[in-house]
Amino acid sequence: MPLMGYCGEFGSYDVVAAVAGGVSTGLLLLLLLAVSAYLLWVRRRRRRSQRQSWHPEIVSTPPAVPSCTSPLALSMQTSRRGHSSRAIPFFLPPRFKSWPHASLQEEDEEQEEEQGPTQHHAPWSSWTAGRSVPLGNLRPDLYHVPEEPSEWAPPTGGTVRLWFAVEYQQEREQLVVSLLRAANLPARCHGNATLVRLQLLPDDRRHRQAKAKRKGRDPKFNDSFIFQVSRGCVDECTLSLSVLSVDRLKKHQLVGRVLLPLRWAELREAAGKIMWRDLETENGQPYSKHGDVQVSLNYNAQLQRLTVVVLRARGLPLQAEAGVCVQVSLQLHMQVVRTKKTALARGSEPTFNEKLTFKLLPPQMDEASLSLQVQRASAIGPVSLGVVVIGPIMYARGRELEHWNDMVSKPQELVKQWHGLGTGKTIQNSS
Repeated sequence: MPLMGYCGEFGSYDVVAAVAGGVSTGLLLLLLLAVSAYLLWVRRRRRRSQRQSWHPEIVSTPPAVPSCTSPLALSMQTSRRGHSSRAIPFFLPPRFKSWPHASLQEEDEEQEEEQGPTQHHAPWSSWTAGRSVPLGNLRPDLYHVPEEPSEWAPPTGGTVRLWFAVEYQQEREQLVVSLLRAANLPARCHGNATLVRLQLLPDDRRHRQAKAKRKGRDPKFNDSFIFQVSRGCVDECTLSLSVLSVDRLKKHQLVGRVLLPLRWAELREAAGKIMWRDLETENGQPYSKHGDVQVSLNYNAQLQRLTVVVLRARGLPLQAEAGVCVQVSLQLHMQVVRTKKTALARGSEPTFNEKLTFKLLPPQMDEASLSLQVQRASAIGPVSLGVVVIGPIMYARGRELEHWNDMVSKPQELVKQWHGLGTGKTIQNSS
């Protein structure tokens, strides 16, 4: 029993010693952590104090400055606080004056009004370089058209004149037409918009269109257009420039046109030069030898209907009391498939105003043509006074081809035009 009591006392002493050692070890670790945290805090505080001693202006609270204070007032306030030696000057960014789009257009138009049409556009574009394009990116000397009073002299009388330039680029096989201005438009066109339709006859059916930048008696265009044409076909082409007046009701009225036959030798001489032509107007156009006939054409592909409106004739070589009519024949491959006649009208300038319709399928458009023959009534039968053929390139050229192409490209309009009569074989009636 004494031995067992001694062992129990010894075991309890070991437990107490172990617990005391653990507690002392924990206290020692906490003390070490506290000392380490204190040393770290002291180190950071020293660094912060050193930074404040090096750059006192960074941590100093800046004075409250209104937003409208100028940089000079700001620098004076900082100098008063004793930081003028190390103060960083503050500058407001410059403010650029904004230019409204409308004011830019007005200034450009005023410059064009003062300088005249002296800007020449690049062949591959039809825009005008304005204030939005830096001047350093362009060479104005390459686009400057010299102002020569002799070339820009207005025409006399009621003649309408058109200025343009034509250049053929052989390397690209491109015909560049620069449309500049028109002058001396009639008074009825001053308040209307002015359009110019450009077309390369006889093959090109799609026309280009230029609109004048402002209305008035002398409209300006300053636009360029490109026609793709091979070197071998240049001498066979004719450039057509038609001037149109558009009223408020969007009704187009032909003022006149210019037909310029292209010749390779003349194009080389005309490169870089301004040329002008007087428009051939309806009133100023001379009568043909056998007279003229005015017709309107329309083709509706959905209805498969070709409409011919015979309006009037003029300059016919006959007496006033003689009766005349117009025989209209639809031909396919030079074979007459249908013929119709107008009623008789009297005089050397008779008026018909008669509509004739023909059925024509869309695939037959390139094979069909119209033959209009003016006939005089006599005791022995009708006598032909003249004939004109209107159709595609296979059957017609010049004005007759242009009239046919305009009819195809404007299915919603009645396209009206005068045609000169020529001598031809009499076409027999057929049903």
